[in-house]
Amino acid sequence: MDDRLMKMEVKIAYMEETITTLDSVVTEQNTEIANLKNRLSLMEKRFSELIDDSLPAGEKPPHY
Repeated sequence: MDDRLMKMEVKIAYMEETITTLDSVVTEQNTEIANLKNRLSLMEKRFSELIDDSLPAGEKPPHY
């Protein structure tokens, strides 16, 4: 019985370590996703500004 208990304790310790590692990875990924969202937002804004600046006001693009 003592051997079974020891094996269970080892497995639990391993699972706890895995959970801690996964939590760290998820936290890092969450930060990276937030950074990527910010960068995408800035790029969308810049792209929109470039389009607005490239067309004279009131003029339709050449394909119309």
